[in-house]
Amino acid sequence: MQQTTGQALEVRLSAYIDGELGDAERAELDALLARDDDAKVMLEKLKAGSAFGNKAFEDFLHDPVPLALVRQIKQGPGINPRSERVATANLPARTVRVWPRALAAAMALLLVGGAAGFLAGSAHYVAEPESAASARPWIDEIADYHRIYSRQKDHLVEAPASDGPKIETWLASSVGVGFKTPDLASKGLTFEGARLLVVDGKPVGQLVYRDREGDIYAICFLKGGDKPQADQFREDIRDNLGLVSWQKDDASLVLVGPSADAALRELAEAVAASI
Repeated sequence: MQQTTGQALEVRLSAYIDGELGDAERAELDALLARDDDAKVMLEKLKAGSAFGNKAFEDFLHDPVPLALVRQIKQGPGINPRSERVATANLPARTVRVWPRALAAAMALLLVGGAAGFLAGSAHYVAEPESAASARPWIDEIADYHRIYSRQKDHLVEAPASDGPKIETWLASSVGVGFKTPDLASKGLTFEGARLLVVDGKPVGQLVYRDREGDIYAICFLKGGDKPQADQFREDIRDNLGLVSWQKDDASLVLVGPSADAALRELAEAVAASI
């Protein structure tokens, strides 16, 4: 049990809420709360702040972690991104899947603590507008597609790589975006073929690749889309998937691959230069 006599009232009431006080000190604070309205108000604010902090912690665990931060922490100084990717690929699948959530939890513990709960409790919580909350970027839907199709054994693609130039003609006419299928053999990726997807009523072209470890990568593109600024790469993470998106002329593109691949941004830059 804590002994908080003589400390600030906020500290004493925080220990009171957490049940960390001895019987004598708890009885003393009970008496204070019974006669002091200001102390009651402070207690309610601390309780509200604690509830807000717990909710924020849960939200952090489910929010995506920026891929750039994952790379910076995992890669560290002096580590080659491509060799790191091979090393990570040898880890058990569960370890790779847990990593983003463990990182999110560490960030949440750093941000949600100390006096943050008390300050948040005294502020008004403003909910996100329903229209903004319900809007999903197209890359979220691409991530959902990738999780399903990347598990297919016999039907990974609609059109196999052996169809060659027919794929470019088919997807370009369907999507309305001209492109060249990137040769990524130098990056350790083999072209498997293509699919046609639909996102928010728009056709999306998907070029599918496989690396030496059997992981599936995909380049997806559509006309229009979320309109990020030209020549700027945006990095996102969705559980065990990393996504790097960019804009080229009137097309939006995204590269999807394992979040464990620290060189995903480098790969996206190579794709952008050749597609």
